[in-house]
Amino acid sequence: MSNRQSTCGVVRFAPVSVPPTLSLVDDVATALLEAFVAAYRPYAAGRLADAGLPGVEESLVAGEAWLRESLQSLLEQPFGRQARSPLEVFQEAMWPPTEALAELGVADVHRDPAAVVAMPGDRYDLAPASSQVLGDEAWRAHLAWGGSKAAAHGGPSVILVSRNLLDSSKVREAATRAGYHLTVAARLPESDRRYTLALVDLEHPDADEAVRSFAGSCGRVIAFGPHVDDFAMVRARTLGADEAVPRSRFFSDPGAWLPAPV
Repeated sequence: MSNRQSTCGVVRFAPVSVPPTLSLVDDVATALLEAFVAAYRPYAAGRLADAGLPGVEESLVAGEAWLRESLQSLLEQPFGRQARSPLEVFQEAMWPPTEALAELGVADVHRDPAAVVAMPGDRYDLAPASSQVLGDEAWRAHLAWGGSKAAAHGGPSVILVSRNLLDSSKVREAATRAGYHLTVAARLPESDRRYTLALVDLEHPDADEAVRSFAGSCGRVIAFGPHVDDFAMVRARTLGADEAVPRSRFFSDPGAWLPAPV
């Protein structure tokens, strides 16, 4: 295997081998590693079965091994040097079954256009959009790790309540440029952590609850939704949103909605 490979639409680097005697940064990172690795084969096998695709079991063994090594390499690094998130590594770990299916001549599956833009190489729609779909243990371990990372940074934080992968990518880029630490929540978080800013997609099924909850705990709440849904935006303001705007306006410049950290 070469060190530089392409999969899932991005450049993939083979993980740097880590001596087994090295330990991870802390128990939170260790729990995340073990939970993600344990979830890999059940999740991938389930995705394949649900889509009526061949099982390609050997590729899942290879993917699990690649995931463990890659995650350990990532989590051994200080937070500031971690170029990818653990979920992105898990998504990349879908390359062995993807390549195995391609070698069998399996046709690409139909995917949502937003998913195609976010992960063009995920030809069989195998990569998880959120750690939620990996099971409760993996999801909670991921949340705990995210909280630990945010606490280590100690900077301003923003939470985005959305299930749209493309939206999340745009907000993440803007948040990074503005100096914020972003948490993306596909469902409402159960923790009582306070965020500097909350962004709520009004097309999310729990949008009303999110606006109401964050209005009481965050410094500022901004909601966005389809420009034709004036009622949803009025309702969001009534529930406590500081701003409720059409998504076209919000995404014309997401960074403009992020006040400069003080």
